[in-house]
Amino acid sequence: MPTVAEAKKRFRGMSSNEHVAVAIWCEDDVLGRAKEKGIECSREQARDILDKMDNKQDCSIGITWDTIDCYLWDLKEASNGLLAETTYPEPLHTYEKAEGEV
Repeated sequence: MPTVAEAKKRFRGMSSNEHVAVAIWCEDDVLGRAKEKGIECSREQARDILDKMDNKQDCSIGITWDTIDCYLWDLKEASNGLLAETTYPEPLHTYEKAEGEV
């Protein structure tokens, strides 16, 4: 997932009065959910999960608590040696930058 500074770049060139819908997920969301589920997760692993969610999200359903749960489950399975390597399918839809967008 981009840093706050990188996320701000996505809004360059947009009018400050333009309406947008934005959902923000952060490391503490992943870490808190992991704690609730009894899954060990480091801050670095939470960042990795956020990066994967941001890059692989399905634009039809977005990112939900279920999405985080799936990535945490994979993390748990990998730590138990049940997954040799965690791979994720390519998203059905991806965000494409408009012409001239940074």
